[in-house]
Amino acid sequence: MRGRVELYSTCYTKPNSNNGRGWITVDKIQLVNFATIKSMLNYGAYYHEATDTYCVKHTAIENEERIEGNLIEEGEFSRFDLHNCCWEYLNLTVEEGLEHRSPIINFLAILDKRLGKKRLVQIDNQHFHPLVKYLLAFRLAAEGLTRPNPMQETT
Repeated sequence: MRGRVELYSTCYTKPNSNNGRGWITVDKIQLVNFATIKSMLNYGAYYHEATDTYCVKHTAIENEERIEGNLIEEGEFSRFDLHNCCWEYLNLTVEEGLEHRSPIINFLAILDKRLGKKRLVQIDNQHFHPLVKYLLAFRLAAEGLTRPNPMQETT
């Protein structure tokens, strides 16, 4: 994944823009934008409910409320969410990252090189956020892996 998936963060110094944003690129193309100001404007808080902080948080977006095809909703996550989750992930095992309630920590675990190929193909992605599902599919394809067919009987 090195060189193909990259995380960025910036803070703007212009008036009303000091909150900045974070973003993810895949093969140099922006995949998602964690615009802090959009979090506040759209949801009334800078932090997603799954981010470990004592600050005011907004509730998670329900699947029924999502716009089809969007990996995240505009303002769903902020640069603050990205920073907090990256720091928290440093002290987690891959398994703890996969089981965490934060989609940001989940995708960090999916991209972690400590996650082996055998475990990677066994991950049940049904409960994951759309962004995590996308990055799981991307990593599986990049590793040249396919999921085993559950309907196929082993002999």
